[in-house]
Parts: sequence; C-alpha cells; structure tokens
Amino acid sequence: MGTPFLKEIFHLNKPKINPMQLFGSGLCMFIILFTSYFLNNMAIASFGSFGIFVFFYYQNLPLKTLLLRLSAVGLYIFASYLLGALSTHIGWLAPLVVGFIAFIGRVFFRLYNITKPGVFFGVMVAAMGASMKLPLAILPSASLYFLMGIVLSLLIATIVNLTEKTPATPIPKVALSQRLANDPAVFLDGIFYSGMLFFAVYLSQGLQLNNPYWLVVSTAAILQGDNLRAMLHRNIQRIFGTTIGIGIAALLLSLPLTTIQTLLTITALYVIVECSIRSNYALANFFITPMSLMLAALIKHQYVTSLLQDRFVGIVLGSLLGLFAAWIMTIGLEFYNKAFHLHETLDKEND
Repeated sequence: MGTPFLKEIFHLNKPKINPMQLFGSGLCMFIILFTSYFLNNMAIASFGSFGIFVFFYYQNLPLKTLLLRLSAVGLYIFASYLLGALSTHIGWLAPLVVGFIAFIGRVFFRLYNITKPGVFFGVMVAAMGASMKLPLAILPSASLYFLMGIVLSLLIATIVNLTEKTPATPIPKVALSQRLANDPAVFLDGIFYSGMLFFAVYLSQGLQLNNPYWLVVSTAAILQGDNLRAMLHRNIQRIFGTTIGIGIAALLLSLPLTTIQTLLTITALYVIVECSIRSNYALANFFITPMSLMLAALIKHQYVTSLLQDRFVGIVLGSLLGLFAAWIMTIGLEFYNKAFHLHETLDKEND
C-alpha cells in the first residue's frame, strides 16, 4: 500500500545541511537590508534581495565549479529581470518575454541537472519586472543593486564552501550534444512549461490584479513538482501554507515594529524559509508569506488589508492554474510516448 495522501502532504523531511549555509543565507539578507537602511535607500532592499536568490542554488561542489554555476545562474536571473522590466514599455510583450525566459531556463536547468529551485527564480523576477513598470531612468541603478546582491551571494557562497567538512561532489563534464541525446523530451517539456506561464501572465494582466506577478509565481511554483501527484501536493501545500501565513503576516504587520525590528524579523523569516523549504513545502509557506508581505509593505507602503487580499487571490488562482497546467503537461507526455514509443516522464529532478 502507498503512503496516505494527507500524510505525504504533511510529512517532514530531515535534510542534512551545513549550519554555515543557513548562517550565510541570513547574512546575505541582513547585509542587503541594513545597507538599504543605513543609506536610506529602500531600492537596495528591493532589487538587492533579488540578487541574493542566487545563494539558494548553493551546493557542496568544488569551489571553481560552484562559482561558475552560481555565476551562470546569477546571469540568467539578472537577464530575466532586465528583460521583464523592459517588456513593460511595450505592454503586449510581457507574456512573450516571460514565456521565452521560462523556456530557456527550463531547458538549461534540466539539461545541466541544476536541482530545485531550478528555473523558478528566473520566472519570478521576470514576472515581477514585467509588473513594476519601472522608468528607464531608474533601470541602471536598479540593475546595480541587483548585481550587488549577486556578488554578495558569490562571496558568501565562497566562505560557506570553505567551511564544508564533507568532500565536495564532483560534476562530470558532459557535452551538450550528449545531454540532449540523454534527455530527448527536454524541448517538449520546455514548450509546455513556457506556454503555461505565457498564459499565466496573460491572465494576470487581463484580470488587472494589483500584484499580478503573484499569480504567475504560484503557477511556476506548482510546476516545480516532479510529477502530477507531486504537483497536486504542492497545490494543496501552497494554498494551505499561504492561508496560515497570511494570518501570521496580519499579526506581524499589526505590531508597532520599528524599521530595525522589521528588518531583523524579515532576516529571521528568510533563514527559517531556507531551512523549512527542505523539510515541508506547506510549512515553508507559513514563513514565505509573512516575509514577502513585510518586505512588500516596507518598500511599497501598500495598505496591509490590500496586500493580504492580493496575496491570497493571486496564490489561489495561480495554484489552480498550475495544477491544471500540470494535468495538461502529463496528458501531453502520455500522447507523446504513445506516438513515438518512448517512456518520457516529468521525473527529471529530485526534491
């Protein structure tokens, strides 16, 4: 007999992680937030925090390999944001740009076996860039802050790597042609994935949501699952976790916290997310939601009630769309297998 469905959803994994990695993650966020505070420039917190997402891709690899991998990921995430931000100046381009970014990222991360979060952060920053309508005059400074976050991630990753006590995992060199031969369904998967995110951006704009990127991000998050069952898990976990997280966010945002206390709280939540995301996705959303909303309130000064409503609506709609997309992708692969007598599945990554 298989594991009961609800037990699978709320099961807590016990991953092994270098404590210095958690410390490094918190240090990245701490430096960005307090640099922003002391320079009285919250744009550093906004755009610099995008750059430190690169640290989420940290693995215990040989230092040179690690830095090359993180640099490639950083370049992809930065280019994703830049293209997303530029697309706002020609409105109809945004869905095409996000779809293109999703396709390139999906193929690249799958071929080079760069495990989760994979393409997710590239899609996320592209969707956010396409939603902000940033004036061209501000784009150079925003790009500089973004790059600051990436450089900080590389620096902290180097320090953490030097503290590793277990041997680094070597990465074998495999030619691109061989990778393509080993994974013939990669382009089909990329087309499905990018097509669904194209539609998510189109839908979010059509519904005129206040924060449309939350719908797109939720769709991308659900599609991180390795198969239809895993995606169904993530759908339930994301909606349930977000509901609890909104309650926690409402409590935290109602407290009379000073700016410094708010920054410390965001940093603590960021570290908790880094730890809990490896244990259980629903649990992680308890803390992702208040962290995201506190950062948004700090930067945008949007009404708390509006933020909570926008977050919930965007995540519910995006999660349901993501689950529908997962079903379409699964059915599509079944027809592909029948037509070409292959046995391709979505199971190309491990949690």
